[in-house]
Amino acid sequence: MLSAELGTGLAELDALLQQEDWLTADAVTLEIMLNGVQQQEEGWLDRRAIAQFPCELLHQIDQRWLFYSGQRFGFSTQLKIYREEVGRSAFEFSAQAGWTLPLWRPLRFYRFYNHLTFSLDAPRGHLPALWFWEMPWQQSLLVGGWGTGRGAGFGDPGLFDALMLRLERCQHI
Repeated sequence: MLSAELGTGLAELDALLQQEDWLTADAVTLEIMLNGVQQQEEGWLDRRAIAQFPCELLHQIDQRWLFYSGQRFGFSTQLKIYREEVGRSAFEFSAQAGWTLPLWRPLRFYRFYNHLTFSLDAPRGHLPALWFWEMPWQQSLLVGGWGTGRGAGFGDPGLFDALMLRLERCQHI
């Protein structure tokens, strides 16, 4: 059973997605996710939090993104690309979803979050994304970012792998 706070967040997400306010909807999605695993104070998700993410809430968020984007965006779309189109490679997914800059192949830098595309013109699977970008500034520096999340970094895409694994597990529940 979802809490009243999560229900309110999901209603807000519905309204934003219906208006195609993809940027704000992405921010609200992160808030809902943080609330779902009691990480509001931290302000970001780690692998442990992703592993414990409530399946019902994950489905609720995903269904909204899928519906309002015509299947272009959403976690299920990301999982399909990850599993079927890029052979379970988070790096390849990032390139196909437009999350990284097209540079020399083995070295891909993540775009700054504000340089993502917040419209239906974005590549399939492009959103939601803020849950992946948001990290503590110290960790951002360690992955080559400038203390601004993943932007300009080349770090470990393991958080994305963790969410894809959680989605697969939740499909069997």
